[in-house]
Amino acid sequence: MVAVYFKFYVFIFNSKKKGMGKESVKVEISVSRPDELTKIGDDVLQKHIELGKDSPLIGLDMEKFAQNLSDGIAKRAEAKKLHEKAELLNQQAGISLGTDRSQNAKTPGTIYSTLTSARDILLGTYKGQERKLAEWGFDVVINDVPNGPKTKLP
Repeated sequence: MVAVYFKFYVFIFNSKKKGMGKESVKVEISVSRPDELTKIGDDVLQKHIELGKDSPLIGLDMEKFAQNLSDGIAKRAEAKKLHEKAELLNQQAGISLGTDRSQNAKTPGTIYSTLTSARDILLGTYKGQERKLAEWGFDVVINDVPNGPKTKLP
């Protein structure tokens, strides 16, 4: 994921620093980091509430902002829970499929193991007619091998 920022450049003339001219100030708001975004949002809301009627943000719809912030935080929390549950379900599925890191084609009772055995049986059954395994759903790739001189290994 690529980080996306809104950048605001403010040029400030500072007469106290002779010969310095202007300074560039950059304030970034990361759109691709929701937790950071909501943290800043919460900080801004708290400061606005603290200042009350003296807040410079009085012209903004801060009630809607607070509602959206609360809704966004709640939905992110729910999404994290669902993500954790999805990860657990994917792990469990991997064990059934035989694709877990601790498994291989010889792990008994898995989809991978049974398909490996089925493939091997069908290859024996259809020796010389291997294309027939495609009828069983297998992806069959047959390459012509050139007839060249056979070399013996020492």
